[in-house]
Amino acid sequence: MTTISYVDPRPHLASHDDQLGQDRMARAFLRTLGRLAPGSVVGLHGAPGSGKDAFLRHCAWLLHNQRKELNEGGVSLGAWSWYNPWLYAKHGNILSGLVATVAQSSSAPNAMDRARDIIQQINRMHFGEAMPEHAGTGINRGDVNPVLRVRESFKQLLDQLGQEARGRTVVLIEDVDSLRPSARLLLLEGLRILVTGQHDITFVLSVGRQSALEAIRVREGRDLGPTAARHCLDELLDLAVTVPSTDLRHLGELMRSHLAGHEPLLERAFGQDAIAALAAAVAHRSLGQPRVLERLTGRILLLAQFAIDTRNQRELSEAQWAWILISERWPEFRHFMLRGGQDRWGHLRQALRSLDPEGEPGSAETPTEMLEWLERDLIFSDYLHIYADEFEREADAVYWLETLQLACGL
Repeated sequence: MTTISYVDPRPHLASHDDQLGQDRMARAFLRTLGRLAPGSVVGLHGAPGSGKDAFLRHCAWLLHNQRKELNEGGVSLGAWSWYNPWLYAKHGNILSGLVATVAQSSSAPNAMDRARDIIQQINRMHFGEAMPEHAGTGINRGDVNPVLRVRESFKQLLDQLGQEARGRTVVLIEDVDSLRPSARLLLLEGLRILVTGQHDITFVLSVGRQSALEAIRVREGRDLGPTAARHCLDELLDLAVTVPSTDLRHLGELMRSHLAGHEPLLERAFGQDAIAALAAAVAHRSLGQPRVLERLTGRILLLAQFAIDTRNQRELSEAQWAWILISERWPEFRHFMLRGGQDRWGHLRQALRSLDPEGEPGSAETPTEMLEWLERDLIFSDYLHIYADEFEREADAVYWLETLQLACGL
């Protein structure tokens, strides 16, 4: 069944390459969704830029193209919808937008009429913390339980979808982290208003764990401890899954795919080995999160075009490509290093060696600020350790590259 939505859900349904190596996990994940209790809510966790939405898009592609194969072995997956609540937060209740999006998955002419009835009831509800001064219009004559009416109407809508595409309805919800904390919690709690164990539906929300916990603390108070916040979140989610870090073997391939068709531009600007050196710099450590690599692609293409237009072509070493990656991923560290002049490269090498248990002891001359930077992120420190000597030896080349970046607005 083709998904219909107010906006393009962007799951790239025409074709989808498993560039992040998530296919096996996605298939197991979807089959599990069909086996969970009806009305389940699943949290798909991961750090910002870790590939949560890319994982959801792959799930959407599988639901669209391989639902028959997924349903082998007793699994029953039916209609699916793609929903971005951030878009609807701008002009109305995000729960209303969700109901309308699910209704659009149905080809029945009365589906939207049923959705309007549900939305009218939702819009009469009070989602704030303060008690209203009067009962409000949510309790109509002969309708003393508006929540029950919402649930029954939504179940009728789902039953209709189940007749068109037999099996569990799945709603994939992206971009929850972009909502205000109060809206994130409204969405999580609102799903419990909509559905019960009688609703043959499963919701999957792409939301960072810390983002969800922050929403709870904003509502409950900053003094709420981390354990209590986790208990509150556990009450709202039936299953929590974390997108694993991208395999290092896939990072170079992913970078190459982003640059597909633009290799001649990079080779003309930065040498015949530009692609290989860039892929090596990206794949040394798991620093190139999928979204970071997408942004890095734009940075590199602009840099290459500007170098050609200004006749500043130069073959870049792997360390110089690593500096471009650092400039995109850690701009604060970039500014910290450049403000200190060329002496900072020596301080970096010295500080890294002082942090090595088997290396030389730290010197009193090692700036404390440099050590603090390295101790914030041990994976980043490990990555810098690979290129520290090259940064010091190629300081002039790095400064040339930095001048080029600044000249083109990067």
